[in-house]
Parts: sequence; structure tokens; C-alpha cells
Amino acid sequence: MALAADAATWVVDNIEAQISAFNGVGDTMRHKLADLPAEQRQAVEDAARELRKARQAAAFIPLDGLRKRSS
Repeated sequence: MALAADAATWVVDNIEAQISAFNGVGDTMRHKLADLPAEQRQAVEDAARELRKARQAAAFIPLDGLRKRSS
């Protein structure tokens, strides 16, 4: 999008650096997960699955339900 918007070079460079950094973190996490013993790896994967479910459920909570009601 930055390229399509003809953003300054430093903006595009910054975005590309961020993408590269995130990819590096993802690669590191995948390697560390692969190096875990099977039981620990399964525990992490189970926890991640539960977190995804919780985030998905939270996406459907109406904002009005989260606001403090005034009396």
C-alpha cells in the first residue's frame, strides 16, 4: 500500500524492515517449538489453540457489554 501511495523511500524501507523483523521472530519461534520435546510442544500448541478460541469469541462481544453502565 505504501508503494501504491508513492510513499517516501524511508517509509517503505521502514515497513520492509518491520516485515523482515516479524518474519525473523516467527522463524525463531517455529525453530524453538520444533526443538521442544513432543509433550511440551503439544502443551504449547494446545495453549495457542485455546488462546485463538478466546480471541475469536472476544471479537463477538458487543462493545456496549464492556462499558461500565452508569446508574
